Amino acid sequence: MLTLKQFTETIDRLEEARVLMAALEFKIFSILKQKSMTAGQVARQSKTQPGEMEALLNALAAMKALRFEKGKYSSAPQMYKYLCDSSPHYLKGTAFLKLEKNDEWARLIDIVRNGRDLSEFEEEDDPEFRDSFTHAMHERSGPFARKIAEIITRKQAGRFLDLGSGPGTYSAAVLKKDKKAQAILLDRAAALKVARELHGSSSYWSRMELKPGDLFHTPYGQKLDTVFYSNILHIYNSEENKQLFLKMKRSLVRGGRLILVDYFHTRDATQPYEAALFGVTMLLFTATGKTYSYDETEKLLSQTGFHKFRRVSLGEGAGMLVAFKK
Repeated sequence: MLTLKQFTETIDRLEEARVLMAALEFKIFSILKQKSMTAGQVARQSKTQPGEMEALLNALAAMKALRFEKGKYSSAPQMYKYLCDSSPHYLKGTAFLKLEKNDEWARLIDIVRNGRDLSEFEEEDDPEFRDSFTHAMHERSGPFARKIAEIITRKQAGRFLDLGSGPGTYSAAVLKKDKKAQAILLDRAAALKVARELHGSSSYWSRMELKPGDLFHTPYGQKLDTVFYSNILHIYNSEENKQLFLKMKRSLVRGGRLILVDYFHTRDATQPYEAALFGVTMLLFTATGKTYSYDETEKLLSQTGFHKFRRVSLGEGAGMLVAFKK
């Protein structure tokens, strides 16, 4: 059970989170690069107030994000490596995604009180946002991609449709394992631009087809062997997912596979921990989304012409659900 001490300590960590977000907002790690600078020098380059910047830098040094020696600050090694925009290992998407949480999570109390503001989801997709978000998805998917590809390629992937593919990280891992597979990446044009940047010079690029479009309106094609639906289920409500499942079924060959990867919770929706918290994330970032249990998802799939379900735990609250077209 959560103790009072854990409760208060968790809330107090908001202070640390805000300090780190401020470091990203003012691009402190990019300003410092691999140099040592005074607070005044950092303030001038970031166009901030010297005294206030010094307090922020002191807090970052206390958290070991910076080093402090002889009146000057420098980045800790991993902060430079991953969060300095001139580093060859810079995680552009991760930096963007973590900073964006600064505003989004502040809205949680209002959303719970008054409900979601659906008007904010009516705007056109912003290509600049999509570019950064897609890079973040690549950086986040990398550790899981090989494991997922190993499971998928136990059977030949064949004509492999990656719906909402983003950067194509999972498709790339599948194509590396299955030399006969052909991948179709369907997503917004801005996301596919990132996929081209990441994979365009690879040996498997000739087996990747980019299909700009929309999951609901763009044709998927016919005679597909495998459809991959990764981290999309939670964006939509049950009826929207059923609509997409029917569309997938029509595109698959008889006996073709549908592979879902997502956070799946237990029947009472309180476990696993990661899935329960991710359900709150969906309140902030989607118009109708939620997390689903395996049972709920299998029921939707049964209603739309799928059977022979197989569940696979991927760890950290994530799971895979494999289904076959009847």
